[in-house]
Amino acid sequence: MAWDTDYRYEPTPLFESTFRCLPFSKYSNPDLQTGDKIILPPSALTQIIQVRLPHPFMFKIEGFNSDKISHCGVLQFDAEEGFVHVPDWMMKNLNLREEAHVILRHTRLSRGVFMKLQPHTTSFIELANPKSVLEQGLRGFTCLSRGDTFMIKHGERDFYFDVLEVAPGDAISLIDTDCVLDFAPPLDYKESKMVENVGHLVENVKMFRPFSGRAHRLDGVAAAGGATVEEEGKKRERDGGKKEVFKPFTGRNHILAGQEEDIILDGGQEEDIILDFY
Repeated sequence: MAWDTDYRYEPTPLFESTFRCLPFSKYSNPDLQTGDKIILPPSALTQIIQVRLPHPFMFKIEGFNSDKISHCGVLQFDAEEGFVHVPDWMMKNLNLREEAHVILRHTRLSRGVFMKLQPHTTSFIELANPKSVLEQGLRGFTCLSRGDTFMIKHGERDFYFDVLEVAPGDAISLIDTDCVLDFAPPLDYKESKMVENVGHLVENVKMFRPFSGRAHRLDGVAAAGGATVEEEGKKRERDGGKKEVFKPFTGRNHILAGQEEDIILDGGQEEDIILDFY
């Protein structure tokens, strides 16, 4: 009998239960919605105490009729019995309808060391300090899963992100960890607009003819015998002379004091951004 090399052993979870999910907007205090936290009923807390579930509480959540899986933490235990309140963005990720059945299983995740996120809008990277905004927003999260689309609030604005990569594994814990962050270009980032602007700039440069005017003295009188560069060129051609060929970048190079820091969205060499979760 051949062994299934793709099989991965998963121990029986200490906690496993089925609930009907409700969006946070149906909770008694929807303003408590933060990060990936869910609201469980009191009976779930009793069961967690009985099995001595290790802290922090992390759960794998999935729907009955969906092949999508996500991970979450827990905020408190005062939901109606048989129900769980789930963040709106998580319900959308899992394709869950209101009161759909979900399975909740306790899990353990390794501390994250790397994540690659893709903002949905360039308005996020145009903030004064996007790293600080993201770091503050992710403090409401217990874990992240590859393939998730999550939301953080900043003032009155909602910012959405796709989780493209995490390490190690397909889901990570964000508790007490330093995590290296990489950004992919935002979904609405349009490189063609930049190319168009550069092309327009090049077109304007082609129209500019440097040193093509006549020479004048300081008192404003035209210099004697002053001819334009174009006229001088035509004169040399009539005299059988050859035009001097311009050879760009043939001089010696020099280094200017100081350094310039580039902001690179994706690719190339860039400085790592470290997010601290303590």
